[in-house]
Amino acid sequence: MTKILALSDMHGVLPVLDTTQIDIILIAGDVCPAHDHSVYYQKKWLDVVFYDWCKKLNVPVNLTLGNHDFIDKFDAPKNLHYGTASVINDILLFSYTPPFFNWAWMAPEPQIKRRLEQLIQKYSPGIWLCHGAPYGVCDEVGGKNCGSISLREAILEHQPELVICGHLHEGKSYGELGKTKIHNVSVLNDKYIWYREPTVIEAGN
Repeated sequence: MTKILALSDMHGVLPVLDTTQIDIILIAGDVCPAHDHSVYYQKKWLDVVFYDWCKKLNVPVNLTLGNHDFIDKFDAPKNLHYGTASVINDILLFSYTPPFFNWAWMAPEPQIKRRLEQLIQKYSPGIWLCHGAPYGVCDEVGGKNCGSISLREAILEHQPELVICGHLHEGKSYGELGKTKIHNVSVLNDKYIWYREPTVIEAGN
């Protein structure tokens, strides 16, 4: 059994985490501060502030980037692995979400479907770390479902044990899609105020 500490949408808020009984930390994107989206600022912040925060954690950290994270190449300590569409340490990392204004890592549904198929055509990991939520689960904003239809279809087809997501801050924290457990682990609300603690999840039961 693997004990996971999961969080998302910190937007520059880097909390003190108790990793005493944790095997791995999974972050579902939007780590960069919301007040400055320039590549120059984000690179500097990731290379220094985020680097130091990750380095002090005594467990592996997997990160998929979010729509506020415009830069995909930065310095990382040995315990940090990140990506936008890849499989690392048997965990699928996927950043792409349906279009919403002019943010990063957005793609139309056919492209999301194609990218997911390319990732999992040979091997489907049991844990998916996605920035966005699947349509209809943990994705409601203002009474409207805003998740990805393609992600929903892929989950129903492959039935991973666990999907960890964020992006939609107001979305419910937990739901299920077939046999798959879905956790929305956003820690800030829609006004960018901390309102939910990081989620502890046990996988591999």
